[in-house]
Amino acid sequence: MFKKLIAVILIAGMILSLTACGGGSSSKTTSASKAGEKTTSANQAAKKGQPVEITYWHMWTSDWQKVIENIVDQFNKTHPDIHVKPVSIPSNADQKFLTAVASGTPPDVFTEWNMIIATFADKGAILSYDELMPQIGEKVDDLKSWLYPICKEIGTYKGKLYGLPFSMNDFMMFYNKKIFEEVGLDPNKPPQTIEELDSMQAKMWKYDSRGMIQRIGFFPGWWALWDTAFGGNEGYNPNTDKFTFTDPQNVKVMEWFQSYSKKYDISKVDAFNKSNSNTLNNLWPFLSGRVAFAVDGMWRLIDIQKYAPDLQYGVIPLPYPKDGGKPNASWINGNFNIIPKGTKHPKEAVQFVLWLTGYKNEQVAAKDILPPGGWLPASPKIAEEPDYQKWVAQIPERKKFVDLMSSPNLQITPVIPVQQYMSDRIGNAEDLVKHLKKQPLQAMIDLQKEVEAEYQKVKSSGE
Repeated sequence: MFKKLIAVILIAGMILSLTACGGGSSSKTTSASKAGEKTTSANQAAKKGQPVEITYWHMWTSDWQKVIENIVDQFNKTHPDIHVKPVSIPSNADQKFLTAVASGTPPDVFTEWNMIIATFADKGAILSYDELMPQIGEKVDDLKSWLYPICKEIGTYKGKLYGLPFSMNDFMMFYNKKIFEEVGLDPNKPPQTIEELDSMQAKMWKYDSRGMIQRIGFFPGWWALWDTAFGGNEGYNPNTDKFTFTDPQNVKVMEWFQSYSKKYDISKVDAFNKSNSNTLNNLWPFLSGRVAFAVDGMWRLIDIQKYAPDLQYGVIPLPYPKDGGKPNASWINGNFNIIPKGTKHPKEAVQFVLWLTGYKNEQVAAKDILPPGGWLPASPKIAEEPDYQKWVAQIPERKKFVDLMSSPNLQITPVIPVQQYMSDRIGNAEDLVKHLKKQPLQAMIDLQKEVEAEYQKVKSSGE
């Protein structure tokens, strides 16, 4: 097993760490430099009547870090036998996690995006809830049936549940109504199709006297997201265990991306994006009107409410091609909690994770856990709670994101042990296409060869 974990560390060097969004009675986040420190003997603490301390790693910073600290504070105040110490790991979190597991000093709980679940599970770095739930007298099948089906699908690898979300993300398109009026469009008739989006956004670009971009209508990117709307299958067929990047619908997304690069000067787009690269909270370019359309998650509604309360905007499902597209489509991901192999406190870790998720804790999750982050729940049971419905109604657009969770046209990144590698190579192929360095079909042919080779290597290793 130790060799397996060492192998994972080597793989982790390739993994792109994704970022999203204490002691005493306070849960101020511990610095990453102290993340490996463990408390003194838990048995000694228990004998003295002190709470068992568990270490909780997460990826949030800025406003989000404060949200997490407040949530942890609530848990600590209501669970006197357990004390959770949050630790912010904003960069290289995956590799640091695997190093800690291999060295025998892992955190007890780690929240990360779901891309790492299959790889970590395949290498034996994390425990399944199938084996953890019975330790606290709970049935894992009850937990699985409580989740949205797609949440269970994302967290499941080889039939076992390894990742448990406490919040989910689906994605929709925001548009600026004032800019619609400025260019003579009806703000109450946003685009439904890709063809309509292409036409409308073209009217919204602005340049300065030097020809540099001042405002972008829309510039597409993020293949995994748009592939769903185009009727693709995320590049993989689970029934045949084959990759399908070269299927026509998957290639069409890249062709659409490149059509924008040919129409607009990609070097100027790059310069614009560089000057607007920080999108955290109040710096999101959509708030200042520098982009007319933006694709993002429900948490952005809090940013609008807090930093641009007078912004006139709308929210719509992703536009889709007239030919072969799918309405109400979205790629979906979430903030998933995993418990490492080697945790010193598995029972306490599971209790904390279940509380965060809202399992048998729906009312607290609906009122105090999800709303501060602007998040979607992991279960329809939470979405149905009166407190959550009341919060959703405060900003009508929220209901659109909640309803989208039940759409049949949601897709996820395939849960396979090269999940993160595949995502990384998709990003590379997309970059080559958008910068006119490869034709879309050739980029997808090469992408498929790369991912197939890596997948076969992992499968043949037997680890």
